[in-house]
Amino acid sequence: MSPAPIINKVSKQKPKYYVVWSGRKPGIYLTWDECKNQVIGAQGARYKAFPTMEEAQQAFEGGAPPITRPRTSPRKPQTSSLNNEIIQDALAVDAACSGNPGMMEYRGVDVNSRIQLFHFGPIMGTNNIGEFLAIVHALALQKQQGTSYPIYSDSRNALLWIKGRKCKTKLPLNDKTAKAHELIARAEQWLHNNDYSHIKILKWHTDRWGEIPADFGRK
Repeated sequence: MSPAPIINKVSKQKPKYYVVWSGRKPGIYLTWDECKNQVIGAQGARYKAFPTMEEAQQAFEGGAPPITRPRTSPRKPQTSSLNNEIIQDALAVDAACSGNPGMMEYRGVDVNSRIQLFHFGPIMGTNNIGEFLAIVHALALQKQQGTSYPIYSDSRNALLWIKGRKCKTKLPLNDKTAKAHELIARAEQWLHNNDYSHIKILKWHTDRWGEIPADFGRK
C-alpha cells in the first residue's frame, strides 16, 4: 500500500493541487509557494499540478510516470490538437534569472505531460547562460537514456550558441560567477565531444504558441 500523502493546510487562494513525487518532502501541496519550497533547487525534483484533489491523490499514489515513453515501433511525432505545429513528443527547456547578472536557474519538462525532467540552480549567472546550459543538459540526458526527442527553446541566443558550440557570454569571471563559467566550459566540451546531430533543436514561437511549457511563470 502506498504511504498516505502529506497534505499541507488548506489554502483558499488557488484551486490547484501540486503533487511532489520527488523533492525535499514528497506529498500534495495546495499552493505553488509551498510546492516550490519542496522542489526548487532539489536534485531530481518531479512534480505536477492537478485540478482536483482526487486526481492528485491518484497521481501521488501511482508514483511518478516514467521520464521517457517507451516505443515499440517507429512512429511520427505526436502534435497538439490545438496547434499542429507543436511536437508533443519533445522536451522544452527554459531559464529564469533575477537580475542580469543574478541568481539563475533552468529546467526541462516533457512537453506532452508537463512533468519536470530536470532542474538546476540557482547560481550566479545570466538568463542566456541558463538557456544554453539547459539545452546541453537536455542533450546529455537523452544520450544517457538513449532517446532522441526534439528540444524546444525560446532563446534565439542560446540556439545560436549551441549551433556554434560556444557560449558567447560577456559575464565576467569572479568568485561569484566561477560556478557558471565551470559549467559553461563543461557544456562546450560536451558539445565538441558528442554527436547530437540526430536530435532536432527547435525554436519555440512564443508569439504563436504562448509561453514555453518549461516557463517558470514569474513574468
